[in-house]
Amino acid sequence: MATKKTLKKTIKKASKKPIGLRRWVTAPGLREASTLNDVKNAILLVSLLINAAVFIGWLILRLTTVYDQQVYNFLFVR
Repeated sequence: MATKKTLKKTIKKASKKPIGLRRWVTAPGLREASTLNDVKNAILLVSLLINAAVFIGWLILRLTTVYDQQVYNFLFVR
């Protein structure tokens, strides 16, 4: 059975060491790198959405023949 002194030492040692997520969050320089990655991801996502919208517009123009002029005016002339 552990003594009170041993238990107190163990508790002190455990409380001094940051645990996994805490150590990761408080790592020096991590916030800047994370912000940079967030900005890159946001730019890539916006670019992907714009490209998808243009591709869908182009696809609609290729597949429909009845409303070509109306679809073209709605998507590209504004």
